[in-house]
Amino acid sequence: MKLWIVLAVVTATLLAAGCSSSGQGVIAAPPEAAVQVPPSPGLGPGDVIEVKFSYTPEFNQTQTVRPDGSIQLPLIGNVDVAGLTPTELRGALMGFYQQDLRDPDIVVIVQSWYNRRVFVGGEVLRPGVIQMPGEMTVLEAILEAGGFRLPEAEVRNIVVVRQRDNRRYGYCINLEAAKTGSDTRPFPLEPRDIVYVPRTRITKIGQWVDQHINKLIPQTGFLFTYRNGDTTVGYDMR
Repeated sequence: MKLWIVLAVVTATLLAAGCSSSGQGVIAAPPEAAVQVPPSPGLGPGDVIEVKFSYTPEFNQTQTVRPDGSIQLPLIGNVDVAGLTPTELRGALMGFYQQDLRDPDIVVIVQSWYNRRVFVGGEVLRPGVIQMPGEMTVLEAILEAGGFRLPEAEVRNIVVVRQRDNRRYGYCINLEAAKTGSDTRPFPLEPRDIVYVPRTRITKIGQWVDQHINKLIPQTGFLFTYRNGDTTVGYDMR
């Protein structure tokens, strides 16, 4: 419930700020520090990994990383894997099993990354969680969610909410050209991004926000940077 309230606030604020005033693919963006490429992901709670033993397949395991960041393996018991890459985990397991196995040839395969997913909501046909095994753009995520629910979808003002350094940043994306098959500037997503496609008919933003948002959460902070030409406005969304 709180997630969609936040999305509604962000959407209303972007629309009120004139989010569709430009034909560029990305019209609103956070500070430069917020769009830096994140480091390679390490393992964390909810990730599903397969540990395969080349010469002792009876030890093969498929494990879901527990909330405390650990898994349970034969012979060695509890192993803390939080933050390790698959390559780092393989090296650690090879060392752990040296004293128990003559030739501990081990392979670590990640079957699913819990945090490599995005959330798509609003005027799409199948709103919900979209798995993100590799690179994904806003348009691709929307298509995975069944595409736009037309004519209700406001394709010129799609909101992307991204969390960095305990703050949320808002982007506004214009995909109007995508409806006609024209080229659009791709906007790459990051894991756990939220994509929200608003409705077209919000005629009185101030009144709508007051009736549907402010009475529910009268104290709301934002950190958002809107860039339109040389104009920068910030507000805190924490």
